Amino acid sequence: MPTTPSPHEGQIRSEFCNDPNMREIVEMYVTEMPERISMLSGLWSAQKFEDLRRVAHQLKGASGGYGFPVVGAAAGKLEGTLLSLTDGGAASNLRELREQVDELLSLCRRVSL
Repeated sequence: MPTTPSPHEGQIRSEFCNDPNMREIVEMYVTEMPERISMLSGLWSAQKFEDLRRVAHQLKGASGGYGFPVVGAAAGKLEGTLLSLTDGGAASNLRELREQVDELLSLCRRVSL
């Protein structure tokens, strides 16, 4: 059973890296990742939590299909935390959210074929 990489280790290779039928779409996903990273960072900075949750949800759903389940898991964790926010609880969860956003961004920066 593969271990989950630390968010600070080397590249995360797609589970489909050796599948010639998947190479083109995985390349597209990896190539578009800097745009997703920028979007996540900007939404976090602007504290647009609903938009951040939507992007995390999209990453959660797509990442596994491109062979990056660890990214999907981190995105799902962030989405869950964002869903659990209430008006009164947002401030107390900002540290946890920051850590989850940082982890997801770190993982996204490491995706590779």
